[in-house]
Amino acid sequence: MTRTSIRRSVRSRAIRVLRRTDRLDEVLELRNRYRSKREARARAVALRLARSRLTHYATADDVFVTTVPSSSRSFTGVVARRRRTSVARDAMIANRQLVLDVAKALSMPTRVVPIESSNRLRVGVRDGRREDVLAFLRTIPTAYVHFDAPSIPPRQRTRHVATTAWSRLRWLAEQAWVWRVFEYRADPSGVDAFGDVYGCEIEFWRVSEAEPGRLVPRRWNGSTPWITADEFATPKIDEQAVTVTYFNELEFPIDLVYTWVDGDDPAWQARRRATLGIIDRSTLHEEADTVARFTSRDELRYSLRSVEKFADFVNHVYLVTDDQHPTWLRTDHPGLTVVSHREIFEDHGHLPTFNSHAIESRLHHVPGLAEHYVYMNDDFFFARRVIGAKFFHASGLAKFFLSRALIPLGEPGPTFKPVDSAAMNARRIVSEEFGREPTQKFKHAPYAQLRSVHDEIERRFPVELRRTNASRVRSPSDLPVASGVHQHVAYLLGRAMPGEITSRYVDLGGWNVAGQLQSLLATRDCDTFCLNDTDSELITAERKNELVGEFLHAYFPEPSTYEITA
Repeated sequence: MTRTSIRRSVRSRAIRVLRRTDRLDEVLELRNRYRSKREARARAVALRLARSRLTHYATADDVFVTTVPSSSRSFTGVVARRRRTSVARDAMIANRQLVLDVAKALSMPTRVVPIESSNRLRVGVRDGRREDVLAFLRTIPTAYVHFDAPSIPPRQRTRHVATTAWSRLRWLAEQAWVWRVFEYRADPSGVDAFGDVYGCEIEFWRVSEAEPGRLVPRRWNGSTPWITADEFATPKIDEQAVTVTYFNELEFPIDLVYTWVDGDDPAWQARRRATLGIIDRSTLHEEADTVARFTSRDELRYSLRSVEKFADFVNHVYLVTDDQHPTWLRTDHPGLTVVSHREIFEDHGHLPTFNSHAIESRLHHVPGLAEHYVYMNDDFFFARRVIGAKFFHASGLAKFFLSRALIPLGEPGPTFKPVDSAAMNARRIVSEEFGREPTQKFKHAPYAQLRSVHDEIERRFPVELRRTNASRVRSPSDLPVASGVHQHVAYLLGRAMPGEITSRYVDLGGWNVAGQLQSLLATRDCDTFCLNDTDSELITAERKNELVGEFLHAYFPEPSTYEITA
C-alpha cells in the first residue's frame, strides 16, 4: 500500500469509530479550530519574512506587502497594489493595460486575441523581443509573471520579476510561449487578493516555417489561425479596439431577481402568526413553514457583494419582498429596484404569502424585467467570475443544471418534504402535457429563466398555477415553477439546453460545516455556492452565526455599491 492509501484507510477507520461513539463532530470541530490557528500563524510568519525582504519595493502610497496562499497550508509574501474596486473584471482590464503600456513603451505592435476564459484577457505580440519585455517589467516593482510551459515545474512558474535572478528569468522566458502578466490587487486588509487567475496573457506569435510571410499563434484562439506580418503591425496600440461581434457572444440584457424576507421584522412576524392561525397544518409537512427558512445572517448583503465582484454581466437587480428592505440597502441605487409582492400578485387576496413556491411562480410579472433573467435565492453566491454565457446561449436559449438527486416516486403529500412534493407535481404535469417523464432534480444554484416560457407555463397549467399562487405556506400541491417546471418545459419547447456549472452546496445544519467553509475559502474552485439552513441540531445557532459571518466576510470583505456606507 502507498503512504496515501494507508493514510486514507486510517482516516476511514477513525471516522467509523468516532461516529459510533457520537464524537465525530466534536473532533472535527477541534481539528478545524486547530487548522484556523495554524493558518493564522503561517500567514503571520510569511508576512514578517516578506516585509524584511520586499518593503523597499512598496514605495508608492497604494502599494504594500501582504501574503497569498502558495499551497493548502502555506503562504508567500508578495508586493500588492491596493485595489480601488472589488470587481474582478477591473483587475483583468488593469492587467491588460499593464501589458499594453509595456508594449507601447517598447513600440511593439499588439493584437487583442480572443480567449476561452472568463478570468483572463490575451494580447498577441510578435516574438523576438522577450528580453526587452522582461527588462521593462523589472522596472515595475509590482509586476509578476506566470510562465506557462510544461517544462517548468508548476510551483516555479509564478515569479516576482524585480526579485528573480536575471539568468533565471531568461530561462523561464525561453521556455514559455505564453506569459501571464499581472499585479496582485488586494483589499485594504491584504487578505483577499486578485492574482494570476485574472492576469493578462502575452502570446508570442512566431513566423510560420511553411509561409515566412505569416505569423502564427501557439494556441487556438477562436479568431484566426494566422495573420500576415504586415497586418499584425498595422494596428496602433492606442487606437486598437475590438469591433467584431463573434457569433457566440451574448448581446441581450440579463437581469437578476432575488426573493428576500426579513424574518426579524415584528410586523412580518405578526402577519405570519395570523396566517398560521387560519391554516389546517395537519395536511402539511413539518418543514412547510420551518423557521430556518426565514433566519437571516446578512446573506443578501454578501450575495450582492458577490454579484458586484464576480457577475459583471448583470444588467439590473430586482429584489422582491413583502414591503421590506434591509436597513443597509441603497434603495436609490440605479442598478437595483425593490419590488413588493403586491406588484406581482394579481389577486391580493393571496397575500401575505410565506410560500416561496407561490412567490417564485409570479416573478416574471416584475415590471420592467428583461426576457432573460437569473433567479437567485439570497443564500446563493458567486464564487469566482462568471459570464452570461454560463446561463444562456448567444441564440437566446437558457441553460439548466441537472442534479444527480432524483425525484421520489409516489404521490405528493404531508409525508414528503415540500421540495419533494413540488418536484413530484412537476414530474406529473410535464409527463401529462409532453409525454416525457422527468426523473432528475436541478442543482441548487442560480436558475436561468425566460419570461416568455413562464407566460407559456401560465397558459398551459392555469389550474395548477392558481392553486400554487393561493397557497400561503408551502403545500403538497405546489409547483416549483422557477426551480423545476421552467427548466423541463423550456427544454421540451426547444428553449433551453443542459449546461454545466461548478457549484457547492453546504448544509449549515449538517456535519463538519467549519471544514466545508474552510475548503471553499481555500480552494475557490467553484462558480457558485449555496449556504442552505435547516433545523438540524448538529450545530448550535450561535456557532452557525459565527462560522457563516467569518466565512462570508473573508470571501467578500469589501462593501458593494448596493450598501449604504458611512
